[in-house]
Amino acid sequence: MTLQSDGEGFVRPAPDGATLALGCDWIVGDATGVLLLISTAMPDAVSAAVATLPEQGYTCQVSDDFGADFCVLPGEGTDAEEMIVAREGVWIYMSTVNRDGRALLSEIVQSVFGS
Repeated sequence: MTLQSDGEGFVRPAPDGATLALGCDWIVGDATGVLLLISTAMPDAVSAAVATLPEQGYTCQVSDDFGADFCVLPGEGTDAEEMIVAREGVWIYMSTVNRDGRALLSEIVQSVFGS
């Protein structure tokens, strides 16, 4: 995949007052890609934002693997999904199309939180 942008300008679910710390948008061809946005915000804003995700269609649970809130929204196709990991004032958003991003997300969470 080829890096396309730094993630600026993408409008996705995020906590109030979130600041984009890292953004990457990779694509290959016409229909395969990964969007990663890592933001920081006040921990109470992160918790409040997680609470709004189910009404947007996300399924949320506390993940033992991540030690964090983990939310998933299936996309329109079978190979598309949006995932959010939220913990300690950090909001990690990943959207994938025709690419399984869960292993990459797990590595990112491990790097950010060390667990």
